[in-house]
Amino acid sequence: MKRFLNSRLWLALVSVFFAILLFLTAASSNHKNSGSQIYSPIETYTHSLKDVPIDIKYDSEKYFISGYSYGAEVYLTSTNRIKLDSEVNSDTRSFKIVADLTKSHPGTVTVTLKVENLPSGVTATVSPDKISVTIGKKESKMFPVRGSVDAKQIANGYEISKIETGIDKVEVTSDESTIALIDHVVAKLPDDQVLDANYSSRVTLQAVSADGTILASAIDPAKANLTVGVKKITKSVPIRVEAVGVMNDGLSDIQYKLSKQTALISGSREALEAIDEIVAEVNISDVTKNTSKTVSLSSNQVSIEPSVVTVQLTTTKK
Repeated sequence: MKRFLNSRLWLALVSVFFAILLFLTAASSNHKNSGSQIYSPIETYTHSLKDVPIDIKYDSEKYFISGYSYGAEVYLTSTNRIKLDSEVNSDTRSFKIVADLTKSHPGTVTVTLKVENLPSGVTATVSPDKISVTIGKKESKMFPVRGSVDAKQIANGYEISKIETGIDKVEVTSDESTIALIDHVVAKLPDDQVLDANYSSRVTLQAVSADGTILASAIDPAKANLTVGVKKITKSVPIRVEAVGVMNDGLSDIQYKLSKQTALISGSREALEAIDEIVAEVNISDVTKNTSKTVSLSSNQVSIEPSVVTVQLTTTKK
């Protein structure tokens, strides 16, 4: 037995055994690696787009549509990043959302939104998947234009001096029932404006009913130049001299003469209504002979013009 273990045959058998073992180990490892590559998951890319415009197909010569959402949210999915990025970019996008009303009749209808021209390898989900649209027979009519400024949009102490729109009438298009409700068109001062100075800018026109309700319409031209002039609320009141302090013992009387008899005050209407005069206080404690004093005019409620007056003091000795 010992001789056999030391023989060349034994060494050859052992070598073959280990060679087979190494081969099987390597083959098993390659098989596992190959399987991992075949069944590895494919990466999926997604992107959500908001306010994607809806292309509504209808007979625009015959009908006017209103009451619908102008955009929808689209959820895009693809395993091809390049294709997905191309559809995300509005400049390179090929797909569009379509609402087909070509077979619909006047009234309020619900239509399914469809995605068209979507490239292969990209899927899309639209939310909402349906919209409601009001369809009416188209009609156009001329209406007068009026400027509109809310009282809250005028700063405290100011009032409107003029409102101009630069245009008298515009053409309004809508459905027949809406045209019947329109009273006029307004050029409204933007809500974010509070005026303490003159205003002039182009604003979007809106068709409204007699009670000011905004009505769906298309207006030509769509904008007009709104000019609003404002001025301070003012009031003219007399100036009255009021002596303060103690008159010198050597004097029997002091007469006062103002350089200006009236003052122009400005402020809120409530403040102006509460003031009938402006008082000019003159301290006479140091007066011993004819003199003049400069007196400041002030008030916590209003602005005063002029802010100072000169008071001539004429004395009479005992």
